Amino acid sequence: MNVLVTGAAGMLGRDLTALLRVNHRVVAADLEDFDITGRRATVDAVKASQAPAVVHCAAYTDVDGAETDSERALAVNAAGAANVAAGCRETGARLYLISTDFVFDGGKGAPYVESDQPNPSSAYGRSKLEGERLAREELSEKLTVVRTAWLYGAYGEHFLTRLVRLVRGRDRLCVVDDQVGSPTWTGELAACLVRMLDAGADGPLYHAAGGGSCTRFEWAKAWFSLAGLEHVRLEPVGSDKFPAPARRPVSSALASERLERDGITPPARWRDGLEAYARAGGLEKVKKILDG
Repeated sequence: MNVLVTGAAGMLGRDLTALLRVNHRVVAADLEDFDITGRRATVDAVKASQAPAVVHCAAYTDVDGAETDSERALAVNAAGAANVAAGCRETGARLYLISTDFVFDGGKGAPYVESDQPNPSSAYGRSKLEGERLAREELSEKLTVVRTAWLYGAYGEHFLTRLVRLVRGRDRLCVVDDQVGSPTWTGELAACLVRMLDAGADGPLYHAAGGGSCTRFEWAKAWFSLAGLEHVRLEPVGSDKFPAPARRPVSSALASERLERDGITPPARWRDGLEAYARAGGLEKVKKILDG
């Protein structure tokens, strides 16, 4: 099967295209191929791919930057999603739209399921939710939204790489312990997306995130243990220690209920995913950062 992947040069896109190429023909597209904020170019690119399935990974992901550049966030995450959906409508392709836990405000106090009502508290979250809405208007029955959370992987910068950069030459680091979520290795999410494609998953909405939940402090502590950085003393602090333009959800863990209901294996539990990432090159990435 032909599969078009947007954002193919990104953290998730690179893992996904590599896995898909084992048994599928992949049309890998990124910004240099077409700008998703341009409707005609996007529709033409989707049509040219001749793909019956499109996985839309491309996104504006600067959570704090979206607070001061909300127009750009909306152009990419909302209008861009609508443009890809418009292309899928013309070709009859199913669109798998990658979305985020930030569509929730974090006030539930328990993992969010697919039936929970979104209520984003940041410009980034609002732009992603608007993308879901606009894509649904364009495509309706052939749209499958896949929400995930706290992504990390072999490519690009993320929470874990930033922590490792911060500890160079230090023996102490403060990490917030009042934000709860579901860390998700992109390798696990990519494998789950391939399973969804192979199964023809056609539900309107799925949550696909690392199983269970933890605080950012617990996540950091687990990673430093795996990475041999136990000599660094991690200290739990509140989010007010690190003021940021965008409000983060207090607790935005996701439960992958509909995947399990549909017989599709969700991403592994967050700690198992972290260990798999370590074996798959995560530890080498730590060494490169520390040696650099």
